[in-house]
Amino acid sequence: MRTRRGFTLLEMSITLAVMAVASILVVPALVDLGRTPQHQTAEGLLSLLKASRALAIDSSTTVTVLLDPVSGKYRVDSTGIFGSGPVTEGQLEVGAIEMMVTELSRLQYTFRPTGAGFGDTVRVRGIDSAVVISVDPWSGVAHAGSH
Repeated sequence: MRTRRGFTLLEMSITLAVMAVASILVVPALVDLGRTPQHQTAEGLLSLLKASRALAIDSSTTVTVLLDPVSGKYRVDSTGIFGSGPVTEGQLEVGAIEMMVTELSRLQYTFRPTGAGFGDTVRVRGIDSAVVISVDPWSGVAHAGSH
């Protein structure tokens, strides 16, 4: 009896199928490798400001957002004809490689029932890029611009 050397066609086919599945799973991760990371902190802040403006318009109250730029902790308060009080508290998720840069110890944004608003400007800085978050005083819309 002779001893066989090498692999059978079935063994080779199974190996190739496993390699194909592994490459399908790995390729999307490699495509994003080396790209500039998204500004998670800026997106979170824009979302918070958009929701606060919508609350001011929907409930016909003045809504104020207070934000600690170091920790990301925030508080949303409302003031209307029935009085004032806190709406919610929370913490923005600050990206691991990001930080909010400002000279202020606390950021404040205020939205009127008409939708108009005003607030502080803050720079969200990552490793190699920065985004400036500000509120248009006429429309009250928060926007991000590169700087």
